[in-house]
Amino acid sequence: MARSRCTLHKTKLVEFKAFCEERGWQAEPTKGGYEMLRMRHADRKDPLIVYDRNSAPEHYTTWGESARMVTAMLRQRR
Repeated sequence: MARSRCTLHKTKLVEFKAFCEERGWQAEPTKGGYEMLRMRHADRKDPLIVYDRNSAPEHYTTWGESARMVTAMLRQRR
């Protein structure tokens, strides 16, 4: 799966969470210090996870389901 380290800006996390909730994703408690958002969908096997990292002051890391949802959110905003 492709990983994106510069797509989801830290100021857009609340907007991204709302976008996912509108599409049936449910928030779950995060695990560990680097997870900023964890969500699960009834129809999907893998969870949606957004990670923080020490060396990135402006963006979160996304991969798999979260990267696909970020891309969908950005396309809708255009």
